[in-house]
Amino acid sequence: MRKLNVRVTLLTLGLYLIVTSLMYVSVRPATIQSEMFSIANEDIRSPLTVEDKAATSELRDEMVSSVVGQYTVKKEFASQQIAKAEQLFAAFDGVEKGSDFAKVKQRLRGTEAESLLKDEELRLLARSAKGSRDAVKDVTVTAIEETMKERIASGGGEVAKAREDARAVVDRSLLSFSFEAIAKSLTDQLIVTNYVYDSERTELLKRQASDQVEPIIISEGEVLVKRGEVISQDAYRQLELTGLVSEQQKIKPLIGTLLFSAMMTLLLVLFINRSEPRYSKMGQVKIFSLVYIVITAQLLITYAIAYLTDDVSTYLFLATPTAFSALVLRNLMNERVALASVFFTALAGTFFFSTNQNFSFIVSLYLVVGGLVATFFLRSSLSRRRVFISSLYIGLTNFLLYGAFQLIRNWQADWREFLFVFALAAASGVFSAILAIGILPFLEMTFGILAPTRLLELLNPTHPLLKKLLVEAPGTYHHSMMVANLAETACETIGADGLLARVGAYYHDLGKTRRPLYFIENQHGINPHDRLEPIESARVILAHTTDGADLLTQYKLPRAIIDICREHHGTSLLRYFYVKAEEKGEVAEGDFRYPGPKPRTREAAVIMIVDSIEAAVRSMKAPTEEGIRKLVAHIIREKVMDGQFDECPITTQDINRVGESACTTLSGLFHQRIEYPELKKEATL
Repeated sequence: MRKLNVRVTLLTLGLYLIVTSLMYVSVRPATIQSEMFSIANEDIRSPLTVEDKAATSELRDEMVSSVVGQYTVKKEFASQQIAKAEQLFAAFDGVEKGSDFAKVKQRLRGTEAESLLKDEELRLLARSAKGSRDAVKDVTVTAIEETMKERIASGGGEVAKAREDARAVVDRSLLSFSFEAIAKSLTDQLIVTNYVYDSERTELLKRQASDQVEPIIISEGEVLVKRGEVISQDAYRQLELTGLVSEQQKIKPLIGTLLFSAMMTLLLVLFINRSEPRYSKMGQVKIFSLVYIVITAQLLITYAIAYLTDDVSTYLFLATPTAFSALVLRNLMNERVALASVFFTALAGTFFFSTNQNFSFIVSLYLVVGGLVATFFLRSSLSRRRVFISSLYIGLTNFLLYGAFQLIRNWQADWREFLFVFALAAASGVFSAILAIGILPFLEMTFGILAPTRLLELLNPTHPLLKKLLVEAPGTYHHSMMVANLAETACETIGADGLLARVGAYYHDLGKTRRPLYFIENQHGINPHDRLEPIESARVILAHTTDGADLLTQYKLPRAIIDICREHHGTSLLRYFYVKAEEKGEVAEGDFRYPGPKPRTREAAVIMIVDSIEAAVRSMKAPTEEGIRKLVAHIIREKVMDGQFDECPITTQDINRVGESACTTLSGLFHQRIEYPELKKEATL
């Protein structure tokens, strides 16, 4: 990355502040002067859509607290109680009748059944036969099973009622009175509540109740306090939440805007700094100044339309000249810078059209697409006609894009609304073209840019200098036209600026108009050099580059054209007169070399090559394709060996491709003519 100088840094800081200010003004929350428990002077509406988290949390707590505790019948409780009874009677297994009471007590010690019966009741069972004990056990188990099948809650006397029901079951048995008493004693103790609190189910219902609560949303435009109402504590909290009464609510949007704008600006700088502008001789300061001026103009226009949208029509954003910056920067700079400007202005424009921090995806996409279409349809060789044609494509694309989104949303529009939308979309493209064409001359003049539109003007045959060349040096004029054709074709072959090469070729030999008859293409049998010494002839010929540059400067032609005029011979040796001078004695080679400088652009290098080739081929008596190729190879080799391309960013491969292009073009011009039979017959007569 090339280092930015101080002036570019200051320019970037200025753009950053402008963009940040416009963006923040668009999203800054509005504030009102109201106190809690005061009377609202007007309806107070929410400026944005936001969730009232406090109200949502309060409602969620209410819903959770409204969930009743869940209880369930634990059927396994009956099995547990029956297991205790069975444990009790199992202690009597293997006990001799009446003799092992102590053994029974020992077996029950430490078990859950230890305290179920009194010692007297245990002795009675111990003295009883095993069949009697089994009968008591069966009656007890049956009473517990039948009773605890039903719900037994802890309250409402349900436990007492269940125990009475169990006693009734025992009463219906055939047990003796004493055994009935033992069975009833057991059921009274073993029948317990089986309807208990279910924590897992209760928590599940609470979670479900909490999840079912929808967030309480304060919608944009919703009335928070009506006119004449007292601003309650809850209403004031909502005013704070939406940023209507809290200055602190403006800090976060400001910080966010500063960060977002900083990232946008940094990316823009990187794109510009890493691109290779078409007119790199402008210098870093001019390049950044030009881009920033165009972007700032685009932003101001977009902001103005956004400002009017609320008052005029919500559709007004469709008239935004989305392609203005792309048209200008694609014309003056290159495609990369144009695309960077498109995304930069679209992101900022989305802020401008936002409604209380609610950003629209369709607006953002609309602002991007127009610039992308403009960048795609423009070429390096521009004309006002092409700009306007591009504007029609932009307008049509804008309409189709917006229409597609509206159809997705079930657009219900009558024909008047349809035509209004179409007109605004078309206006966006036309407005972009008008602004671009209007500002281009100003920018070209201010920054000294030789843009395609300016180049196209210089190609006009009615230009005073071209008319002067045609009238005073017609041979040179036609030579220049030939060189222009060769140069443009060759430049396009190697990716150089063909239009610049054509214009440069038109004017490269303008200096010959000072002494047109001293150049062979303008002579008609009389050669003034026959009366001059070689050194004098050389001075006349060598001067035509500086004479042409002076004339071009006088007519205020662009610097690039003047440079081509100076450089198209570089420091080449005027070999013909140098050899003639050597024949008469020792001479200084420097007196027979052009003053230069050597070509410093690829376009100047191409013109040097094709200028020499065209003149040499034109002097051939019977040019053939093979002869042309040998001559072209010789000329290129001579230029390379002489170091004429040492100061130019042109590669050996490019030079060879230029020669190949010239051979192809010239072979087509100087192909062998067919001798028609009729003409041959007439010649023999």
